[in-house]
Amino acid sequence: MISKEEISAEIDKVIHKMPWEWLNDYSAMSIWDMVVANGLQVLTVGVLGWLLATWLERRHLRSMDEREIPLQKITVNTSKRITSCEPEGTTLLIGSVVVAHDYFRTLIIVFRNIVGGNIQPYERLVQRGRREALIRLKEEAGLRGIDKVINVRFTTNSVSGRFLHAVEMVAYGTGVKT
Repeated sequence: MISKEEISAEIDKVIHKMPWEWLNDYSAMSIWDMVVANGLQVLTVGVLGWLLATWLERRHLRSMDEREIPLQKITVNTSKRITSCEPEGTTLLIGSVVVAHDYFRTLIIVFRNIVGGNIQPYERLVQRGRREALIRLKEEAGLRGIDKVINVRFTTNSVSGRFLHAVEMVAYGTGVKT
């Protein structure tokens, strides 16, 4: 078995072949000191980022709870026809939102894609997007004085790049003024 000292000696040989500027920056530290110091920095930033993202997500959920309360009088359904009364007027209503994840959860999603299985952070992202789009649809109905929205549908579009996982969620339906 190779000892820690032998590994450190081999790594130090490689380090001494590096450019002098890089070596001078780290010459006072052994390779193990660098790994521990950088590892602790990465872990600290990761934990703080995760906590901040969780706090922001919970704040958004509380905000949606508060915004839904005055919108309870607006009924929403998926039926295509109005059966109860003759409408005064109809209009197309749209509520859309783009919700993105932070880099820390994106990293977990990337690892989960490699391994496979259920991606819970992505599920929460889609649920938040769907709920926010429906709230915005109801807010639009409330602004126009509409009390019923029929034929409600959702559509989703993935907006992603190398380090971006976002979902565009659109809720649309026919607003009926009775």
